[in-house]
Amino acid sequence: MSRRTLLGAAGLAAAGLAGACSKGLQNTPSSGGKTIKIGYVLPKTGPLAVFGESNDYVLGVIRNAVKGGITVGSTKYTIEIVDKDTQSSSARAAQVAGELINQDQVDIVLATSTPDTTNPVSDQCEAAKVPCIATICPWEIWYYPRGGKDFEYTYLYFIGTQAEAQVFSKLWQRVPGAPHTVGAMWPNDVDGDSYRKYFTPVVKDLGWKLVDPGAYQDGTQDFTPMISAFKSGGVDILQAAPIPPDFITFWKQAGQNRFVPKLATVAKALLFPSVVEALGPLGNNLVAPAWWHRDYPYKSSLDGTSAAAFADGYQQQSGKQWTQPMGMDHAVFEIAVAALKASGNPKDKAAVAHAIGQLKGEAITGRYDFTSGPVKNVALAPDLVGQWRLNSGNKFDLVVVDNSAAPDIPIQGDLQFLR
Repeated sequence: MSRRTLLGAAGLAAAGLAGACSKGLQNTPSSGGKTIKIGYVLPKTGPLAVFGESNDYVLGVIRNAVKGGITVGSTKYTIEIVDKDTQSSSARAAQVAGELINQDQVDIVLATSTPDTTNPVSDQCEAAKVPCIATICPWEIWYYPRGGKDFEYTYLYFIGTQAEAQVFSKLWQRVPGAPHTVGAMWPNDVDGDSYRKYFTPVVKDLGWKLVDPGAYQDGTQDFTPMISAFKSGGVDILQAAPIPPDFITFWKQAGQNRFVPKLATVAKALLFPSVVEALGPLGNNLVAPAWWHRDYPYKSSLDGTSAAAFADGYQQQSGKQWTQPMGMDHAVFEIAVAALKASGNPKDKAAVAHAIGQLKGEAITGRYDFTSGPVKNVALAPDLVGQWRLNSGNKFDLVVVDNSAAPDIPIQGDLQFLR
């Protein structure tokens, strides 16, 4: 079953279950009196588990930052966080969201990491009238498949695919030898559909050729036909949006078949140093979005921790390199706490939801503004481009090579090509 089918089935099930329960749940205080319960949904296991690899550290930092509770008006509240694993399944995401709403009776839900999580969880919360903030899903993929309407309880903080297409296209134009041929590695899911929709006209506007072998299924083990199409079509720029295991398979097979484009821009899979490390030298100079970086000049609104200190703490505790999702995951907790404080009554779900929509502020990821769009209920994060570089310690660093979408964040190096 494709992820699109799963999303649709999960959404229908979610709407039915949550709708049946919403009347009794609206504005109902969760148990514990002066305790605010925050539900948190993410993939900790399964093929998307790499998104949640920093989860334990992030939750530890957040719990420490709010251990003293928050004061709203004259009332002091303690904060309890209940996290649930989607197992990388949309159906499971809808199920655990229902558990948080119906059994745990949380006051607000946070959802992170790909539409497989954000969309079914948001659908559950919208139907049940429980405030929800999602992240790490391009806003178009979160907004339009869910009906593209003015939602009342669900919000998203992240980048957009349209903006990413424009940023990547500026990078492509720095590749010598134009006009170019762009090869599309787009999966059969909502991410793939969105990239095809927004990147295809960008290539056309440049007057270049697009080689699109068609949507492939997640978990494909043989990418030889796709690679052959790229080679015969003269592809010299690759644009991809696969899950991590699929890109590892594809890129190794590309190397074996001597397919080396001049530039490879890869969304989704290359957010993580562990994926690049699995490729060894083949990972050098691959390009990825950089929507959070340890060198961002921002601090936590909860305790003043800098982006660099936050990343360094993870590396010291885990022995692993920092990852982009940890910044966005931290940010949604910051936004949630700001909304709870601004609501005037954190036990009033409608008041909390309304407060999110009025928020403007700054988190460890940068500025956010839910009043300015691009559509209602969405706040955009900075969108930069990085390139993975092999360092002297045989590790990879993500070097910012384009800051056109956020000039206040400095460039760290020049763009380099694969050949």
